[in-house]
Amino acid sequence: MFHQNLFFFFFLLLFSPTISPCPDSGPVEPTTPLVSFLLRLQSTALQTLGPANFDPKLYVDLPLKSNLSSTEAAFDKLPRSPNGSVPVRDLYRFVNRYFGGAGTDLVPADPEDFVLEPEGFLPKVENEEVRAWALEVHSLWKNLSWRVSDEVRGRPDLHTLLPLPGRFVVPGSRFREVCYWDSYWILRGLLVSKMYQTAKSITLNLLSLVKKYGYVLIAARAYYANKR
Repeated sequence: MFHQNLFFFFFLLLFSPTISPCPDSGPVEPTTPLVSFLLRLQSTALQTLGPANFDPKLYVDLPLKSNLSSTEAAFDKLPRSPNGSVPVRDLYRFVNRYFGGAGTDLVPADPEDFVLEPEGFLPKVENEEVRAWALEVHSLWKNLSWRVSDEVRGRPDLHTLLPLPGRFVVPGSRFREVCYWDSYWILRGLLVSKMYQTAKSITLNLLSLVKKYGYVLIAARAYYANKR
């Protein structure tokens, strides 16, 4: 089991050079053929749906169901207007046919070190209502714990999600991957919840990114593979 002070010393050494939050999409880099194509799909979706109905992160997180070449060929056959938009119905039909849902390349992973009320949890909190609320927040770890599916490891070319080795905790909502700055706060919360094994697994995932790329990516997605 990690000693808490040693863990924080190690983690701060690893991450203190740069601090940046998990971005709300941000500029995506065409780092792989799939990412390059998803940028085309993203642009078409923006023209088709308009800014009010458009989520840029959704499209770059979609996993392919089959090979990229046949998907691109089908995409190029979609009817287009002069501004590059396609009929909304055709866009949705294309996405549903050739892509899995965003997040379907993750598998739920119940944290083995989770207990409903950890021994020594927030010992200075005596107010019953506050303590009940804190335990309710603590229970969210089970909903946010995932691992990368074996499909990602077998066919990484079909996914923008990177094949991390262990289970991890995601920020939630639209963010379905390990994020750099969010991981700091997640780890602090896990240590409060006495979930040392989960904290260790997340740290080892981040170290695997350092080993492969030389630093921890903004988020564990292929489109951030060349961005600090």
